[in-house]
Amino acid sequence: MLILFIILGIYLLLQFLLLLDLLTHQDQVTNELPNPLVKVTIMVAARNEEENILRCMQALEQLDYPKSHLQILLGNDQSTDATEKIIQNFIADKPHFQLVNIRENLGVAQGKANVLAHLAQAADGAFWLVTDADIEVPARWVQAMCSTQQLSNSTNKSVGIVTGFTLVQGTTLFAKMQAIDWVYALGLIKVWSDRGIAVTAMGNNLGINPEAYQATGGYEHIPFSITEDFALFQAIVGQGYHFRNLIHPEVMAFSQPIKTVKGWLHQRKRWMNGALQAPWFLTLFFTLHSSFWPLITMLAFWHPWWALVLGGAKLGVQSIFMRTLFRRIGRLSLFKYLGLFELYHLVFTWMMMVFYFWPTKVIWKGRKY
Repeated sequence: MLILFIILGIYLLLQFLLLLDLLTHQDQVTNELPNPLVKVTIMVAARNEEENILRCMQALEQLDYPKSHLQILLGNDQSTDATEKIIQNFIADKPHFQLVNIRENLGVAQGKANVLAHLAQAADGAFWLVTDADIEVPARWVQAMCSTQQLSNSTNKSVGIVTGFTLVQGTTLFAKMQAIDWVYALGLIKVWSDRGIAVTAMGNNLGINPEAYQATGGYEHIPFSITEDFALFQAIVGQGYHFRNLIHPEVMAFSQPIKTVKGWLHQRKRWMNGALQAPWFLTLFFTLHSSFWPLITMLAFWHPWWALVLGGAKLGVQSIFMRTLFRRIGRLSLFKYLGLFELYHLVFTWMMMVFYFWPTKVIWKGRKY
């Protein structure tokens, strides 16, 4: 019983410390154009994205950044639907957009990593941005992400990789749960990153220093992973470059929700491949997090009042943590779903863990890995 109290106490202490870190750190980004003005390359990998690619390109076209200093590369990864035609029609009168059809693999790269390897070879910007075909980026995204390059670390190496904030946008209850899930996960990653703990990057809202990318040898030389963003993050940090994770409306992009539970499970199974390579103490934290309510239920059989106190403390600390995040991104309307999210998170986390070890391949963009 003492061990149970110690485990629950350690988890609550960690949650409280994370909350304090969040309250004392707030990102400052600029929406001013960089001076001098730099050319920026934006890369988008697309495979069978006929439902999403137009919305993505329209958002890129509306960026508040001089088109003369933008290079937007769209990599068509052997799509079998109307993706290529939609891209061609949209960019016909837009010279800063370029379609790149991907027909072969570079080195060890596969899938999205291979597309980005090709696009990197065609990139001529002084700063690179990466997003996905189902993402809508904000108008000031370019200058806000570029502003992070002003920092350097003790080795005088600049920021090598930057992660913006991504929010799932949808009207269904399942979409709302995914939105809160992303906010919570990115909030935790943000707090750890501010402490200098290298966790991961998000490939749908990413800034890359070309010098740092080239130092890794590029995706064609980075060992292949279906979590290509995590693999690149590790490679760049391994070269001594700094990293940043941002939470700010100016870098907040919008993602389409996963529509089915099956699709959600395959997405999370892919992500788990990267998550299990995170530092051991982060794995321990997530283990404690997913086990908290089962442990509280066990405690309630012997000490119901203590179970009530510890459960209430967890809900209180987490509520303040989430409300702070919702306020910073201007989405306080999500707060009313937080109680239901606890149930969703408990059930889906255990489903995810079972599915991860289930002997089936990951389905990603119509391919099996």
